[in-house]
Amino acid sequence: MGFLRKIRAVFHENWCNLCQSEMDVMHKQLYALPDLTVGHYSSHESPEYYRKHLVPVTKKAEIPAGIYACGLHAYRCPQCGHRRVQLTVFLPVREEEKTEEILFFDHGELDDLIYPRDCAGADLNQGNRRRQDSYESRLGGFYDYE
Repeated sequence: MGFLRKIRAVFHENWCNLCQSEMDVMHKQLYALPDLTVGHYSSHESPEYYRKHLVPVTKKAEIPAGIYACGLHAYRCPQCGHRRVQLTVFLPVREEEKTEEILFFDHGELDDLIYPRDCAGADLNQGNRRRQDSYESRLGGFYDYE
């Protein structure tokens, strides 16, 4: 039975690759990639590139025609606490998303995009502060994009 769960976790990006449990979405954000335009796409796997070039937007309508975009999803496993960030690079074409690449970061490489700079090194297990991944912050606001 464990073997089947491991195979299933490989094909589901929202499943933990350590314990094969379904992960919770903790953060969603849409970004524009103004450096990448139609006909000039090049693959980048370096998290430094994305930290430098991603520009946050609130909805797809804010992205100019011919500019690539990225959807960032931060996941956390409720069983083992493992965190994973999925970055989907796509080109918005009319009402569709033409996906170019899906990248995964498992070692906190994009934490400064997800959490404010003054909280990047904060201990998120403190009980006296409202956490970025609290129930209230998952209900809406700038985390949802259209």
